[in-house]
Amino acid sequence: MRIGIIGPSEQEIMPFIREMKRVTVEDRAKLRFHAGTFAGFDVFALFCGVCKVNAAIAAQILIDRYDVTHIIVTGVAGAIDPALEIYDTVIASEVAYHDVADEILTDYHPWMESAWFRADGEMLEGILRANAGDQSVFTGKMVTGEAFIDQHGREEIIAKFNPQCVDMETAAVAHVCYANGTPFAAIRSMSDTPHESGNDAFEKYAGSAAEKSIAVMKRYLNTLSRKCAIDSLYHPEQSEGSSDSSLRSNDKSYD
Repeated sequence: MRIGIIGPSEQEIMPFIREMKRVTVEDRAKLRFHAGTFAGFDVFALFCGVCKVNAAIAAQILIDRYDVTHIIVTGVAGAIDPALEIYDTVIASEVAYHDVADEILTDYHPWMESAWFRADGEMLEGILRANAGDQSVFTGKMVTGEAFIDQHGREEIIAKFNPQCVDMETAAVAHVCYANGTPFAAIRSMSDTPHESGNDAFEKYAGSAAEKSIAVMKRYLNTLSRKCAIDSLYHPEQSEGSSDSSLRSNDKSYD
């Protein structure tokens, strides 16, 4: 299992990168990729920069250059659901663009049946199971667009999509993963809500919200690692050929 992990900004991924082992660094397309291990898995992490195209570039390089088998997006989001509070975490069940017409995705490449990208079911269930003791972790819909959403924008998004939260990157990563057949998951913690919104709220809460998402992701990776170890112990003939069950780091040259 080779896991690509994308955070939009430094504060959304660097605390995790600092915990990785055997880290090497490579710069490509003006992005800095950190290759290493975490919980026994090969991990490739970076901050991609804000907005959709940057996130898409990062995801495609992770797939093409580093042969990742799964991608996780981690970071912060703005709550749309008024029931969500600051630092609550949403694990995406499905993701859509709120600023792209549906027919762009259904009538043209990648010819989707609907405009919603579904998160990988096994990853979603695994993240929720690993965080079952955290009552501030939920699952639901996310939407993505280029603009920072104010109250008027929230009303329009609710009318069309009724999502739990909004961000600027997740659907772009999901789009790339859909086109490549790569499983993805998204973990977003709330840095602002309908009750406490705007740049001031974002600046106040974003750092701690980012750390919350990383904590949720680490619980998942550590739990998955233990599960793989048990599977390998009791079913060695199955785990030998399964990428999800391998805890060994597969060394590879990126020259």
